Amino acid sequence: MPSHTAGKLKSVSFFCPAYHDEQNLPTLIPRVAEFLKEITDTFEIIIVEDGSPDRTGTVADELAKTVPHVRVIHHPKNLGYGATLHDGFKAARYDYVMYTDGDNQYDIREFKPALPLLNDHDILSGYVTEKAVTNGRKVQSAIYNFFIRALFGLRLRDVNCSMKIYKRKVIDPMQIKSASAFIDAEMLIRASRAGFSIAQFPVTHFHRSSGVASGSKWNVIVDTFVDMIKFRMNIL
Repeated sequence: MPSHTAGKLKSVSFFCPAYHDEQNLPTLIPRVAEFLKEITDTFEIIIVEDGSPDRTGTVADELAKTVPHVRVIHHPKNLGYGATLHDGFKAARYDYVMYTDGDNQYDIREFKPALPLLNDHDILSGYVTEKAVTNGRKVQSAIYNFFIRALFGLRLRDVNCSMKIYKRKVIDPMQIKSASAFIDAEMLIRASRAGFSIAQFPVTHFHRSSGVASGSKWNVIVDTFVDMIKFRMNIL
């Protein structure tokens, strides 16, 4: 594992998008805090609350008062996944930037076996071996990953898996254009073309026990593919 003190990471910024996650955050955030204490002595936890119509914003603020090192960014209205990642990366202050979703569909502890890969790589990108979604979502994901490989030559198993760690030096020079869920792919493509090394590691995907998933909404799909085509045209 990259060393600082006793084999720990020097400092970590963790963030998670949160939308319809009022019941998920009280489980996720304390779990994240405990995990970060194991792997670093210096960390922050940022909840990017995306204008959720339920009590997600209130719950996030309550957690910021009771769990050390937690702060909340509120969107006045729902701006979408791309905007939450934008703001999470922008707000992150430390040497390693880690994120996952706020819906408890990933286990934060599954980062730990992969951390030694950061000795030789600049990015850790998870891949789900079996997605806990409908067959339709599985087909959607397979098609999307096919297009990313075909259009950009990025040969990763699961571009949109929300279990990633970036080194600060990857993020700082990057100018992200996408406002949609294409942001995950855009960042990886830009990083790869800039010569940064990406390591993949397997993660488990759990069924969402609470809240509302938005990834299969048509407007989300359309916006993502529009951004993908725009990016492809602009980098030719």
